[in-house]
Amino acid sequence: MAEPTKKLHFFISRAGPDSEWAQWISNVLEDAGYTTGLQDFDFKPGDSIPRMMEEALQRADHVIAVISPHYLTREFTQSERYAAFFADPTGKKRFVIPVVVEPHDDSRLFEQFAYISFVNKDDATCKRLLLDGVRGERLVERVAFPGGATTSLAPSAFIRKLPTVDSFLIGRDAQMEWLEQAWTNPHTNFVQIIAPGGTGKTALITKWYRSLGDARIFGWSFYSQGTNEKSQSSSDPFFAEALSWFGITLQPADSIWAKVDRLVERLRQEHVLLILDGIEPLQDPEGSLRDLALKALLQELAFRNAGLVLATTRVRLSDLPDEEPNALSQDLENLDPADGARYLKHLGVDGFEDELRAASEAYEDHALALTLLGTYLAKFCKKDIRRRTDIRELQVNETKPGRHARKVMASYARMYQDQPELDILRALGYFDRPAEPEALKLVLPNMDELKYLAALANLRDARLTLTSDPAQPLDCHPLVREHFAAEATREGHARLYEHYKAKASYRPDTLEEMTPLFCAVYHGCQAGEHAECCREVYRDRILRGNEAYLNKMLGAFGTDLSLLANFFENPWTKPVAALPPPDPAWLFNSAGFALRATGRLAEAIGPMRAAAEARVKQGLWTNAARVYSNLSEALLTLGNLSEAIAAARQSVDFADRSGDEFQRMVNRTALADALHQSGDTAEAMHFFGDAEQLQAEGQPEYPILYSLQGYRYCDLLLAHGQTAEVIRRATQTLPIAERNSWLLHIGLDHLSLGSAHPSGSAEAAEHLDQAVNFLRRAGQIDYLPRALLARGTPHDLDEVFRIATRSGMRLHLTDYHLASARLALASHDQPKAREHFE
Repeated sequence: MAEPTKKLHFFISRAGPDSEWAQWISNVLEDAGYTTGLQDFDFKPGDSIPRMMEEALQRADHVIAVISPHYLTREFTQSERYAAFFADPTGKKRFVIPVVVEPHDDSRLFEQFAYISFVNKDDATCKRLLLDGVRGERLVERVAFPGGATTSLAPSAFIRKLPTVDSFLIGRDAQMEWLEQAWTNPHTNFVQIIAPGGTGKTALITKWYRSLGDARIFGWSFYSQGTNEKSQSSSDPFFAEALSWFGITLQPADSIWAKVDRLVERLRQEHVLLILDGIEPLQDPEGSLRDLALKALLQELAFRNAGLVLATTRVRLSDLPDEEPNALSQDLENLDPADGARYLKHLGVDGFEDELRAASEAYEDHALALTLLGTYLAKFCKKDIRRRTDIRELQVNETKPGRHARKVMASYARMYQDQPELDILRALGYFDRPAEPEALKLVLPNMDELKYLAALANLRDARLTLTSDPAQPLDCHPLVREHFAAEATREGHARLYEHYKAKASYRPDTLEEMTPLFCAVYHGCQAGEHAECCREVYRDRILRGNEAYLNKMLGAFGTDLSLLANFFENPWTKPVAALPPPDPAWLFNSAGFALRATGRLAEAIGPMRAAAEARVKQGLWTNAARVYSNLSEALLTLGNLSEAIAAARQSVDFADRSGDEFQRMVNRTALADALHQSGDTAEAMHFFGDAEQLQAEGQPEYPILYSLQGYRYCDLLLAHGQTAEVIRRATQTLPIAERNSWLLHIGLDHLSLGSAHPSGSAEAAEHLDQAVNFLRRAGQIDYLPRALLARGTPHDLDEVFRIATRSGMRLHLTDYHLASARLALASHDQPKAREHFE
């Protein structure tokens, strides 16, 4: 193991009977690169305890007290404990670290110290807890030091976003053992459990992770973001919560890739169980993750991870194939008929073994179906398994998984006809997430409070809901929500739309404060109020008009996509028909922009092209020119040079038709850049010359190209060795960008200057550092690789490779291989250089 930066010294205080534990702790710490002072004998009569304590404490950075009943009854160990304590009375140095090795009755100790517990844990777990504890990464309980304030340590688990499920589990012993082996195997980094809804994935992982004691766990469920096929759920809330919980600080507008990389870095240092439950809302039908940020996180952690990622999904994650021992999968089958029979007995159903087995087989041994069947028979059929024939078949011929669960839900609906239980189930169908009490009651008929509470309790007993606390959001299995969603009305969604609009401030500042507005968008569109919702909630209150606040200030491009999906019948090809004529083109353009920003460049091409064509049909030449220019830039980054040039020529044509002199100038530089990248220098110079002439005529005070247009021209000049001219130009244009606080353009001007100054010079290094810094802050993921390539450290090139491969940026990927080959040649690594050239 690598030696720590500072070689800490630990004094290990113990009673004589605990010497083996003390020696084991010493060995673990010494192997990790620390030093230890270990008592080899108990203090004898004649020893000066104060003197020995003073000498030991002066040498030690920390004192480890090996706590057991022996320790608590020895006079000299008490002296050691209090001497160590008085060396750090406020606890700021965390000088005393108790390690409990046997149960004891002295609760007063834990009113004073945080501690590590070895009780009932194996050696591997004890070793992990000890090393995490001495590094300050994990202790347990709360710390209260005499004379100091009580301090709450970081929690060891974040599980409140995971579903609440029954802890009872039958017939999953082999799967429990498989999970335990994956957790304890240092080479296993990622596991996925695949099964249709209702098979018991969440129940299995819940039972297992609850057996881990004080393991460090971060859990998240994506079910709460909706499970319909049109859903475009976002990983933004997950990353925001995870980064906060791990104490990772980033700027809101930092790119999503920066967030991915920082979280990966932390999880490669800390033994954490990362649970991602119900990933399918972020997958396409083939199993690939649409959310590229989550995809990158999982691929990185599957390669190397200090802990374990545990994912559950209805559709196998095709992005992470099994590669033993690093990445594993388990197809969770339905229960064995014998286990199904045992489960029905557990639910209170009476019958002979063969009858119970036959019932389990008839319901395809499906866990949720058996849960609902058992509770239904116990409640309405006197627990008699023979009465299962009372449950009628569905009127439709369903073949998809979960049909038997839906069959029982339909029977529950008949039995609860005209009762508050059915009203509550129907109300849950309005939500794509747990239903808050005040919102739930808006879609419920008026009912007596006692009847409402009794109905909640009945639904919980029937396992149709997961909670029954009227003060908490009411949750249920996603299949239950999906079943009753068909009965939701536009009128009900309209009430929820108005509720959530009123619940939020006019223009909230944070994602958390915006959540009611996100809910308003969902319910408003379900109510058919697409046009008003788009105009008054999405564009006015969330985006803040032309500010694009959600993206520019919060960097929440993934959340933006999830909102935009509500305005499409089929993302990203068919907007809702009820939208007024100007909106579809704007929505196509917005979707293309957000897809591009999240690295989904290939997906962005379709909506961007649709937006451009729509603007042409509307005769909005300026808008058409602008969108075709953006389309050209995206195609260029993807490496589609001929298409990029064609789109850029169209942008110039429409700019000329518009008469907008600014667009005429800008789009000529876009065409010139595409021509330059394709090797047509002569025509590129022609269009740059035209653009600069238009610039001088339009803004005589700024006669040369600046901002993005100036960078494009400088890039061509650099390719032809005109470094002095680049320095002259960028030195003049940088102050313009700085006065306007244009982060992207500041970064690009520094990139021009850093590339123009002699390689290796102090000036070049300073400008390239600034270029990387400002382009990161600008959040423009397709420009950052340019600065990283120019700076060209091995770390920079690794980052370029990750960005380019994740986003399909073939242009940058080509530059990465060329830069890596040059680096390999400089270090005389011919085989490596040849590999990159090939």
